[in-house]
Amino acid sequence: MTIPTYDPRRSPAYPAPAPAPHAPVHRARRNGRRALAAAVAFVAVVAAAGAGGYLGGRDIARATAPSVSAAVPAAPAGAVNAPAILAKIEPSIVTVRTRSVGVNALLEPVAEQGTGTGFVIGANGIIATNNHVVEGAQTVTVTLHGGKTLTAKVLRSDPAADLAVLQVNAGDLPVAPLGDSSTLRVGDPVIAIGNALALPGGPTVTEGIVSALGRTVQTDAGAQLKHVIQTDAAINPGNSGGPLVNSAGQIIGINTAAAGDAQNIGFAIAINGARTTIDGLLN
Repeated sequence: MTIPTYDPRRSPAYPAPAPAPHAPVHRARRNGRRALAAAVAFVAVVAAAGAGGYLGGRDIARATAPSVSAAVPAAPAGAVNAPAILAKIEPSIVTVRTRSVGVNALLEPVAEQGTGTGFVIGANGIIATNNHVVEGAQTVTVTLHGGKTLTAKVLRSDPAADLAVLQVNAGDLPVAPLGDSSTLRVGDPVIAIGNALALPGGPTVTEGIVSALGRTVQTDAGAQLKHVIQTDAAINPGNSGGPLVNSAGQIIGINTAAAGDAQNIGFAIAINGARTTIDGLLN
């Protein structure tokens, strides 16, 4: 049975290659709202597959945080120390805002704005997010943890994987620590972090567990995402592109979708496969 869902919207740095002369920035339709809105897409659960990385991602040591990064204090069994995890990872999380022009029901042009989430993967200003967060945008801005807002450039995007890589003109940014999604087990505690509903005052943090592994979801644009992580941590519009984090404070998934007619069913792209896709985009 198809289940309709909606999609919520220092270490060695990733290289920042110059885009190819005609490198496409893939676009998609927007929601047509005049007011500020969180990034939203629609997907459907179509099947369950085996557990593992999204694309069977290889280990990329340079994508991880330094081994000397602060450890998160231990939490009781079956729980996470959310305040400590947030203190560790929040400096690398950014707000992604977009502006574009769409049309209303009368085919009149209307200004559209959207909000999503991203995280720093390169100290030289490289940021990862979902493709659907920036698709169709005429302008993209990124607000860093300290409140500074910068114009962002979409370096590469992959609609089939729902991933995009942005760059801002900044250096020495705190890089998000990436984990190993292949070690996940059903029942592992996780927290989701992101700009849910574009609420002011900082990111929203929700806690849950890994509900299932190896899910397959179908987006409304026709992309099929395989081996995604299912979680009961609340994922809402605006969470798109934000991190799903394990009890060690490492990113093990990228929040991407949630079931629209169910409760506590959210999905995240496994970080191992995401790293493989992102490396391919940058190289």
